[in-house]
Amino acid sequence: MRKTVVFTGEAGQGIDRTAVIFGKITASLGYSCFIYRDYSSLIRGGHNFSVATFSREPARSHDKKAHVIIALDPKAALAHKSSLHKRGAVFSAEDAKREGGSKHAANNILLGMLAKHFSIPKNAGISAIRKEFGAKSAEAEKDFDFGYSKDVPRSDFRAEKAGARREVSDGNKAVMAGALDSGVAAVFYYPMTPATGVFAKLEETKKETGVIVEQMEDEIAAANATIGASYAGVPSMTGSSGGGLALMGEAASFSGMAELPAVFYAAQRMGPSTGVPTYTAQGDLKFVLSMGPGEFPRIAFIPGDIEDAYRATREAFYFSAKYRMPAFIISDKHIAESYSTHGALKSPLPKIKPLTARAGKNYKSYSITENGISPGIAPGGSQIFRATSYEHDEYGHTTEDPAAIKRMNDKRLRKARTLEKELANFPGIFVFGKGRKTIVFAGSPKGAVLDALPSLKGWRAIQINRLYPFPAKELARNLGNVPFHTTENNATGQLASLIREATGLKADKSLLRYDGRPFTPEDIIDFFKAR
Repeated sequence: MRKTVVFTGEAGQGIDRTAVIFGKITASLGYSCFIYRDYSSLIRGGHNFSVATFSREPARSHDKKAHVIIALDPKAALAHKSSLHKRGAVFSAEDAKREGGSKHAANNILLGMLAKHFSIPKNAGISAIRKEFGAKSAEAEKDFDFGYSKDVPRSDFRAEKAGARREVSDGNKAVMAGALDSGVAAVFYYPMTPATGVFAKLEETKKETGVIVEQMEDEIAAANATIGASYAGVPSMTGSSGGGLALMGEAASFSGMAELPAVFYAAQRMGPSTGVPTYTAQGDLKFVLSMGPGEFPRIAFIPGDIEDAYRATREAFYFSAKYRMPAFIISDKHIAESYSTHGALKSPLPKIKPLTARAGKNYKSYSITENGISPGIAPGGSQIFRATSYEHDEYGHTTEDPAAIKRMNDKRLRKARTLEKELANFPGIFVFGKGRKTIVFAGSPKGAVLDALPSLKGWRAIQINRLYPFPAKELARNLGNVPFHTTENNATGQLASLIREATGLKADKSLLRYDGRPFTPEDIIDFFKAR
């Protein structure tokens, strides 16, 4: 049985944290949960809400219809009344009055009432609050206990132990974990929603991890500092969203020309320009694949959930370092800031080690090699490593000789062919279910598509998890002559266009959503049942 709770109110009322605590309570009992955040660009006021869906079966997305509304601002409940199930319940701040209590007494009282409504054991709620607030949890525990003691209507769902405790994270935290496990040593950024979450988390842990994390004066400085750190021989990372990412294009091209590894976290949001800063979209797919002037090899991953985000980050660092090229993790607001339960975050790839300054006597910064990869060294040794944005010869000296220009271009582009051979060992697509008709997607539609799939007889789904180099042969082999449709959070069907460009195969019809909101399973079912 799948249940959904909407937490709503104004910005500044702790809505998101309350929803996440509830998700952690259900996860502690072994349930799968997913929490979607919807908030405006306001620090205080406005109308914000978080939607928490939990189930014994996998819950990878949120539902449109709610079984309970938790309203910290009574007026906010009105905005969700139409989406409430007929027998749904509404608990508001008016129901949570108590003398004294903690700063967010109403939040914790309502959590207690909600736990009682679903017959969640009280100790599960107390334990989650204690873990969340640590030494300052005493008042919050009293508030929760007070809410749990109230006489509230009971749901037909009675929560019981559903399995082992599960972990709850958001996509940004998974990227952070992937970066740390990859051996990242230097991170430079300028805040931009929704990419900021990764860098803020790294900033909070830098004393513990020893990673250099610096907020720069702008995105151009952040990207170039990342290239500088890479030149010094250490694994480095930057990233941004929207216009901030656009400012990093020249540095991405510099990374390609100078063959200095760099990982770019590209967290999409609704555009164009400033757009709708706190809402999701997949409008930057083609932009990231052509980000920066000129032709140079790159690699671009597009994760669809928490585990994917971790794995994509590990692979981005690994391939960027090995092939000495820029790597992109193409996320979006829905993945970055939604919370969900997940399995173990793991990867067989090794941690990246900083380069040494040791090199042979005849070292060349850009030696022509059969596989296109020139060995890198850190500066400071007996041999000179020249890094340049100009076209150059093997020693890194500027050249305008046509033969030398072609030779160096060919060398760089050979890396892409060598990379594609190695990528044969890393799946570029994942196939879910069986059927004659196919939904193809990349990135954040994954949760809604997979949650909808059991209701779509005769359908299967294919996830593309790498956009460059595009897994054209793998996808074409799996599609064959089967009709397929794409599901995308953009207005122009960018994924369908990329598929046609790479394979010659044309999507029959694309389900496109471009209002800043992510898909729900109901969206997928309603559209594809009619096909």
